[in-house]
Amino acid sequence: MPSTHEEPGEGNTLKRLFVTGGTGFIGARFIPLALEAGYEVRVLTRNARAAERWKHAGVTPVHGDLLTPGPWQEEAAASEQVVHLAQPITFGGRVTHKRAVAYREQRLRMDSLLLESLKPGTVKRVLYVGGTSYYGNQGHNLVTEDSTPRPSGWGPYIAPAIEALPGYRARGLPLVEAYPGSVYGLGSWFEEYTLVPLKGGRRLFGLKETLVNKMSPIHVEDCARALLHLLEHGEVGRRYFVVDDEPVTFADLSRVAAETLGVTHRRVLLPRWLCTLALGPVLTDSLTAEALLSNARLHATGFQFRYPTIREGVPALVRQWLETRAQTR
Repeated sequence: MPSTHEEPGEGNTLKRLFVTGGTGFIGARFIPLALEAGYEVRVLTRNARAAERWKHAGVTPVHGDLLTPGPWQEEAAASEQVVHLAQPITFGGRVTHKRAVAYREQRLRMDSLLLESLKPGTVKRVLYVGGTSYYGNQGHNLVTEDSTPRPSGWGPYIAPAIEALPGYRARGLPLVEAYPGSVYGLGSWFEEYTLVPLKGGRRLFGLKETLVNKMSPIHVEDCARALLHLLEHGEVGRRYFVVDDEPVTFADLSRVAAETLGVTHRRVLLPRWLCTLALGPVLTDSLTAEALLSNARLHATGFQFRYPTIREGVPALVRQWLETRAQTR
């Protein structure tokens, strides 16, 4: 059963929450939810402009870099709740083995500097956000968090960090692990590589495998809501897939978007070798791995989706995107 906990603000004291990765795609949605839930939020940032924006939003910015020891570690150590969303940059350009190894080493250092600074007697919950590429290509059957990982794509490079977590739990850190699937939303890959070209009447590029291989998506708003829910209701020592109710293909996602936009869905299929040449083997493997992930464990905590499938999530996103475009013209 999920661990019991006090609600934020209970006893007239706000729970102190330390967040890494708060300026990222998911983090930017998570922070307002945490504030609304009554947390006293501190966000680690290196960016002075972002720090000013957070101040105006009622957040306490903490200056520092996860790759460099500093006073930020004292702020983390004084917090009752910690959400670790940050990771090294994984996008932009071709991903070589050398670049992926650098990512692996940076992630290990980030985790070490943060988790080693936390005090088991002070911190009540640590939500660690991993990646489903750790589970890799799981085939055509729906799988759970207890399935044997077969890391692929980025998976082999995040595996050392994930496999180090039991050691931190043994030290007394109350870790809850969350593994978001393919997160789509404004400002994501889905906007750049699907919505923009569809609206412009262009064809979409894809791989033959992505027509049949399924992945497990989740709308970014539901992802952020699920992370906050797991911070409060997730069971220490357990993993949770953060995915919606229905695995789909990438073609399914773009097809629903095209239908909502009222445009023709046209695709150009590229050979795998060309994708490997352009993006590198790491990203190609990530794009073609099949992962049908069960969210039964997340449902069992009482979490309710706003967008249980792409049939609800993608049209809502497209409408939001069109409204945003209209306002900026």
